[in-house]
Amino acid sequence: MRADYRELYTMTEPGATRPWRLADGRKDIPTNRQVHDLAKGRITPIWPVELCIYQGSSATDVLWTRHPTMVCISDRVRNLLGGIDATGWDTYLVVIKDRSGAQVFGYSGLAVTGPICKRQPSRSKTVTRKRPSPKGREYQAYLGLYFDETQWDGSDFFWVLPSGGIVVTQRVRDLFVAEKVTNVRLTSLLEVERDVLLDKYDKLDAS
Repeated sequence: MRADYRELYTMTEPGATRPWRLADGRKDIPTNRQVHDLAKGRITPIWPVELCIYQGSSATDVLWTRHPTMVCISDRVRNLLGGIDATGWDTYLVVIKDRSGAQVFGYSGLAVTGPICKRQPSRSKTVTRKRPSPKGREYQAYLGLYFDETQWDGSDFFWVLPSGGIVVTQRVRDLFVAEKVTNVRLTSLLEVERDVLLDKYDKLDAS
């Protein structure tokens, strides 16, 4: 399927400090591979995944975790996505507990079941940027996130890997904006920037 990069967006954490942030809630912490497979819908947990709030003070529509690919969405967001028959996503059961050990209801884990499309950094423009500090050094970054379009089936949620993460279509972006879905950043693929040096950390993320 031919991709219009003006109508595709990465879905990432905005980096705000007030929203709740989650960590593994049990001693038998899943491996990185298990977390990746869970986030992609390759495995379905027999029991709810246990998570705990370790940071922040506010409930939001999207909750992020210490694992970049493990994301939780509110029941409101789940219903909104169902209302437009969005494709390429599913949910799994989670149990979230606050700092006192009380259970927080109204959330599910988000599994992005859309295809995995290989990122094509050679198509990105390489630009020079300066790190945001008085003595910040210059670094090279890719501008624009491009992928193998033959691997995309038109799903509203899909992956661009390694390192591109979750990508959504225009109609999901418009829904989130119109409904004021909180604690999520949606960035046009044409505007995505990534430090070139991060490529060396992408081995696990590539599949």
